[in-house]
Amino acid sequence: MPSTGLILLGFLPLLLLLVPWLVEPYALWDPAVLNVREGAEGRTTRWCNMGWWKETEDFSEAAESLAKKLLELASDAGYEGGGSVLVVHLSQPNPPGHLHALTSLASDTQSSKSLVESEHPKTASAVQYFTYSAEFRPGKDVGHPLDPMRGFLGERSSQRFFNTDEDEDEDLFPHPEDQPPTTGPPPYDLVYILDSAYHYPPSLSTFLSSLRPVLREISLIVYTDILPPSNLPLWQAYILSYLLSVPTPNVADRPASLGAYKAELEGQGWVDVVVEDWTEEVLPGLSGNLRKRGGAWSLVGSVLNRATGAGWRFVGVRARKGIQGTLRVA
Repeated sequence: MPSTGLILLGFLPLLLLLVPWLVEPYALWDPAVLNVREGAEGRTTRWCNMGWWKETEDFSEAAESLAKKLLELASDAGYEGGGSVLVVHLSQPNPPGHLHALTSLASDTQSSKSLVESEHPKTASAVQYFTYSAEFRPGKDVGHPLDPMRGFLGERSSQRFFNTDEDEDEDLFPHPEDQPPTTGPPPYDLVYILDSAYHYPPSLSTFLSSLRPVLREISLIVYTDILPPSNLPLWQAYILSYLLSVPTPNVADRPASLGAYKAELEGQGWVDVVVEDWTEEVLPGLSGNLRKRGGAWSLVGSVLNRATGAGWRFVGVRARKGIQGTLRVA
């Protein structure tokens, strides 16, 4: 008979979906709710991720810290520019010349525009906004950032975005014959995905492969991911997939360990792969924050705590494109 912990874990999506009917206001994970601070003055932030809870119990601080933590993961590999968490990245000492923001909600696009105009009215970065699903569908999503036929995708990569311990005279960039066609879009230096990659269809592996045409050999991807326990029953994986709108392969067909995760990415052609377990600084803190909110949030927080104990993990991932080769697409 399944244990109580596993049964509760299987019903986690249902609990999450019930919250809007049990608490005010009615929008689940509404940033306006999660970021409210009693007695705080000024603008209410709209962070909406699981947070990096080291030395804080405040949701907004934790969420911003996770965004910065993921940027640090890119910086550790020599990247000094920005990514796609707009205010954090535009505030860096060396912001990117071009910054592209992608979201599937028109309301998020508009609020992001307003925020950047308010916080960085004189930014030298060319910020461009896209309202699409992360998945690029050829022939349907004209103008999508991952469309290789789009006229412009990002700034031409430059050596100022990368550091190297090698000799300064080393040629870090491809020779002309290795560059993308002159009629195609220039490549990105960094693709930054915070707390959403596990939602991308048809599978995370397929999505990551779709990034390769818009990257150079030394370009980076950084993202966060959630790994289920290796012994997760298939029926629970299907329930989670259906109720949380997560593609089934992203729940049912996942690496059993961090080492297996790294090997899988390397098998798909990625190099310099780093997979870090961030669970202890993410899931317990989020669970504790939700439990303190009381009501149904407390129940959701308790289930998250059980999920952590059952072996669910939150990881930070970094990889470099490397030389194009034969890729295995799951």
